[in-house]
Amino acid sequence: MKTILILSDFSENSVHAALSGVMLSKQLHANILLFNTNVSQPAMPQYAGGPTVMDEFNFLEKESKESLEKISASLAPLLAQSGSDWKPSIDTLTGIGSLASQVKEIIHEKDIELIVMGSRSGNAIDHILLGSETFAVIDRSTRPLLVVPLNSGLDRLRRVVFATNFKDADIKAIHYLTGLGHVFNFELDIVHVNVLGDDDITKGLREIEFMKHVNRQKYPHIVVEEIKGKNINERLNKLCEESNTDLLAFTHYKDSFFSRLFSHSNTRRALDAQKLPVMIFPADIE
Repeated sequence: MKTILILSDFSENSVHAALSGVMLSKQLHANILLFNTNVSQPAMPQYAGGPTVMDEFNFLEKESKESLEKISASLAPLLAQSGSDWKPSIDTLTGIGSLASQVKEIIHEKDIELIVMGSRSGNAIDHILLGSETFAVIDRSTRPLLVVPLNSGLDRLRRVVFATNFKDADIKAIHYLTGLGHVFNFELDIVHVNVLGDDDITKGLREIEFMKHVNRQKYPHIVVEEIKGKNINERLNKLCEESNTDLLAFTHYKDSFFSRLFSHSNTRRALDAQKLPVMIFPADIE
């Protein structure tokens, strides 16, 4: 059975993101797994009368389980609400170690459909830029990651913008998004981000091949457009704002155009007011 993995640090932001995870689980007929991991060292050395490392871990694990159970209990009424013929189950799991390595293991052990997490600052883009743990999860994950800012959510999903440079891995992301589209019936806006200096002939050939794959999806609600120029980030932000976009999606490539685009300080400022949920696809998505 498919499972949506919701990462929690017990903050208000992560609890808010879990609400989007609940909505998606009901529509996608997936169950929910709430997960928390932490790494800690004893506050006082054992020889000075402090707890052992295992004592500390046992305490943290117990505390983590109790907090996850509270979140699970708060989500139960939403899971029971009508609006879907599927009633998801919700399980909890705690771990010790780096978030990225723990998530990688869970993906291999469970049938993970999607990973959901909150944005620490209330701004999804800023979390992607500044959250080293988030980047580590993206780099080691083979499933899409949804980052939900505090002031927005997925209570509706009518328009999705997918930013692309017509790379091969984007085809897998399109396949995933059209699958979601058949469930939510949203308009998928495929936006080609045309960087100045990109060779027109090479771009044209990539576009032709890319659109062949897009057309094979036979999804009726697809719009294709292009933005180009020096201020790509501002243009993308404006497009999303003017079209009332509910979700921005793109594929994460290491040392790629998008990595550079979303690591520039101007991008943080340009997208700060937008506060859209963002779905990031790893380049090696399964």
